[in-house]
Amino acid sequence: MTRTSYRLLLPALLLALLAAVAGCGSSATTDEASGEATSRKATSGGTAAKVPSVDAGEPQLPVTFTGDDDVEIKVSSLDRVMVLDDATMEIMDALGMADSIGIAPDTSLVEDAAAHAEERITMAGRGSLTVEGVVALEPTLVIGTNMTRHAEVIEGLQDAGIPATLIDGTQSAPEKIRDTAEVLGVPEAGQKLGGRVQKQFDQAAARLKGVDKRPRVMVLSSSGAGDSGATTAAGEQTPAHQVIVKAGGLNTGAESGLDRYQSITAEGLTSAAPEAIVVAAAEIDDLGGKDGVWDRVKGLRGTPAAQTKSLIIMEDMRIKGGGVSAGVGILDLQSQLSPDA
Repeated sequence: MTRTSYRLLLPALLLALLAAVAGCGSSATTDEASGEATSRKATSGGTAAKVPSVDAGEPQLPVTFTGDDDVEIKVSSLDRVMVLDDATMEIMDALGMADSIGIAPDTSLVEDAAAHAEERITMAGRGSLTVEGVVALEPTLVIGTNMTRHAEVIEGLQDAGIPATLIDGTQSAPEKIRDTAEVLGVPEAGQKLGGRVQKQFDQAAARLKGVDKRPRVMVLSSSGAGDSGATTAAGEQTPAHQVIVKAGGLNTGAESGLDRYQSITAEGLTSAAPEAIVVAAAEIDDLGGKDGVWDRVKGLRGTPAAQTKSLIIMEDMRIKGGGVSAGVGILDLQSQLSPDA
């Protein structure tokens, strides 16, 4: 080969080499992105749905609001809102109002939102939340969602002149979102956010048309009975029940007569015959881990779920929260119970 030919060939070789390197880089990037997407799908059960959010804008205060306790209150300030549950904090965060969370439980499944609080309070144990203790924290609004456990404190705060209300935590997530947004002075944003979650509910319902089989499901919890330490199953008055039913499953906890999260005997668990067990991610280790749960929870070994090792681990707020994540939770569980739906 002449030197002239070599000089002519060299640029072409360099271009070919650069193209090959670029191609490899592109392939590696694609594989990496694909791997990341696959990992996320595995974590979320295969649903591509996202937890919705809106920008609520400036709240319109004062607000006159009647809660599910049928008591009318007037809210004039959101400077120091006290929130007693994770679903409400998740809703506030999705509305872009997490900065208004002034007082929150010391442990939370939505820590990013709870971290905005200036004060963290202990909620575990009977009698840990008192009217006098809350008054001393000087909240400008208190929102409770447990119509039984929070009722006495909320009533006492109302008598003390503090704006405090109950929003029933057992109602559907879209309703809860709209009520919460209303008491926060952003009703239009609540309608929009609740509507987006409702669309996810409707999407799941549409997929169930023509599907007759209802898989038998049980949600087990290591914390559902407060500080008792007992393993419990989700009953009818729980966010988990709504997720199961709207995903197309049958809640064997509710079928067994359970109301909220209640203890279930080994015999009761076996006779409930769940075909799939659902556990929140934060609790699976307490229940023995994904391999040990079948032996740790008494009675579970004798169920159809144990025979097929049908264990579904879900993000906590998707199965237990009953807030903005509920729609994604329904689609998530549905994709694992009925992949062909």
